[in-house]
Amino acid sequence: MKDLQQKVAYLQGLAKGMELADSKEGKIIDEILEVLDDVAGQIQFLKDEHADLEDYVESIDSDLADLEDEFYEDESCCCDDDDDDYVEVECPNCHEQVCFDSSIIYDDDLIEVTCPVCDAVVYCNGIEEDEAEEAEDDDEN
Repeated sequence: MKDLQQKVAYLQGLAKGMELADSKEGKIIDEILEVLDDVAGQIQFLKDEHADLEDYVESIDSDLADLEDEFYEDESCCCDDDDDDYVEVECPNCHEQVCFDSSIIYDDDLIEVTCPVCDAVVYCNGIEEDEAEEAEDDDEN
């Protein structure tokens, strides 16, 4: 008796063998066994649907993994050679390549771009290059 439907069929066979169909108890037992048979059928249906759903979710998971591999394939930098909207700089601390939107350079507000790896400031739009070189020269003296 491997599954629930086989067990219910066995019980139905036993009930018929007892020849209780004409008695009040026999009618109740027959009805209970029919309900059990319906429940067993629904449970089997749900098991089948669950297995199908599980296969479908695994397929979606596999497809998502493929998309993630394609999308995150080259995480070294977000800058493309053909894309002029981003600026790429090297972190002075950890030497990681950091990309940021070129509009930051011309923004009136003070904006500091930090390295996502070590949190060092890699660019600050409030300091002009000449001022940065002067600051470096002053630090060396």
